Amino acid sequence: MEVFKIKTKIKKNHKIEIENLPFSNGEEVEVQITSGSKVENKEYNLRGTLLKYDDPFKPVAEDDWEVLK
Repeated sequence: MEVFKIKTKIKKNHKIEIENLPFSNGEEVEVQITSGSKVENKEYNLRGTLLKYDDPFKPVAEDDWEVLK
């Protein structure tokens, strides 16, 4: 598989135009889009952050259970 890199800018209507591609009509191609800026995924905003558990086996909210008193 050959790779062709072409830079373009996003238009106002959120579309891109790529002209003069070196392929034949009807030829199947795969398109991959990358951006120079980091796109944040707000759904997973803690992904990649450092987590630290001081005592992972310590009971949580043990004082809130009346049955244990």
